Amino acid sequence: MWVVWRQQRSIVIAFALLAVAVSTWALIMGLHEQSLWREYLSAPCKGEVSGFTSSDAKFCEHVQFSLYNSGKLNEVVIGFGMTFAPLFGLILGVSAVAHEIEQKTNRLAWTQSGSRTRWLMNKYLMSFVSLVVILVPLCWLLSWWVGAAHAAPRIMPKVFAVSGFIEVACGIFCFVLAVVVGLLVRRPGWSLAAAAVLFAAIFLGFFSSGVLLDLGSPSVVVLQGNGVEVGSSSGFIVPGGAPANSWPFSEGFISKSEKGIPSTSVLNRSASIVYRCEDARKDGKPAHSDTYCLKHLGLIDVQWYIPDSQYWALQSFEGGFYLIAAALLGALSLFVVRRAKA
Repeated sequence: MWVVWRQQRSIVIAFALLAVAVSTWALIMGLHEQSLWREYLSAPCKGEVSGFTSSDAKFCEHVQFSLYNSGKLNEVVIGFGMTFAPLFGLILGVSAVAHEIEQKTNRLAWTQSGSRTRWLMNKYLMSFVSLVVILVPLCWLLSWWVGAAHAAPRIMPKVFAVSGFIEVACGIFCFVLAVVVGLLVRRPGWSLAAAAVLFAAIFLGFFSSGVLLDLGSPSVVVLQGNGVEVGSSSGFIVPGGAPANSWPFSEGFISKSEKGIPSTSVLNRSASIVYRCEDARKDGKPAHSDTYCLKHLGLIDVQWYIPDSQYWALQSFEGGFYLIAAALLGALSLFVVRRAKA
């Protein structure tokens, strides 16, 4: 274990210092934005900038402008949160195996009294401890920051991966993935590139392509003309549709008897019918209103969304996938290392 720590300590210390630096910056930003949001959502503004006296309107506009400026760097924090854990795991995994194989220092360990399995398990144990010790506090801080800065509802894809415990599972998965690739490729540079491409394909092609929507249970709401949650305590304004903290993912015109989510072709056809009704002209009169067309055609305007109550279930689905995949890859790595040439 001590040997493994000496081999990895420079990487672990570097990522720990980076995590502390960015976390401190995010903490300062979060406290500042939290204070501004508290001011904006309380009287006299209550999340709006109209309908006040001139002095109140000026004050609320100033607060809103300050919020806009303070949130310009939010994307940087989100980007850091999404890349830190995968990068940490990949670099640690490549250093643990591929780098040692390239340097041929593994031969000494494999020819001593310890077995290859013990050699690999020591690397897993030391690396998992390092990942958890650094990533768990970082996950907690970023989860707090998402709420304090009102970057987006935590269930939205924009911040979903940085607002829970997925980073820990993701870091562990990336480490094991890099170990397996390193055992096969045996070159640090190529191993890192190949593992990064594989992870990007899984993350972007799998979870960003609607799989989480299939795992969730969507709810539906009829869209109204007036806002129903303006100036909510969450800070997110909704135009008479899905709750402010939810994940709205689709909208369309359907019949009142429709069940489930219709196909895209059905929604497009309904939209075309409504738009033709609105654009129709008769005796020089203006276009029909939405209300008239929907009532005349027997349709309603609805929005589908994933409620915030399913947040932890979806976190468990994605985090569980990474952990189960890491366990399977770990078993594969034990199989490979026993049969690898020294």
